Amino acid sequence: MKTLRNIILATSILAATLATPFALAHASLKNSNPVAGASLAVAPTEIALTFNEKVEEAFSTIVLADGEGKTVGANKAKVDAANPAVLRLAVPTLNAGAYTVSWAVAGHDGHRRKGDFKFSVK
Repeated sequence: MKTLRNIILATSILAATLATPFALAHASLKNSNPVAGASLAVAPTEIALTFNEKVEEAFSTIVLADGEGKTVGANKAKVDAANPAVLRLAVPTLNAGAYTVSWAVAGHDGHRRKGDFKFSVK
């Protein structure tokens, strides 16, 4: 019985150790400009998202929507040439109101991650 318990414990530890690098390998959002929840006096001219690893432009998007859920602008997000962990979206002139940034990215491992956050312009 004690041997079986030791085998199960050792197997569990080994599985957790092997799975950890894969769990950490996905791109995750480190910071954004504008910051989530920000109330801005001046509308941004771009959305810039920084991830923990480089992202693949062909499989990565940023969509900006107004308070009614309508997409604002038609530009495509671009990976920053100087830092491939940054994804940028040029945005048109924004009116006062609430906005939602929705993003989806694929890191070097090909796994897609997505999320969203809100900000407002006074």
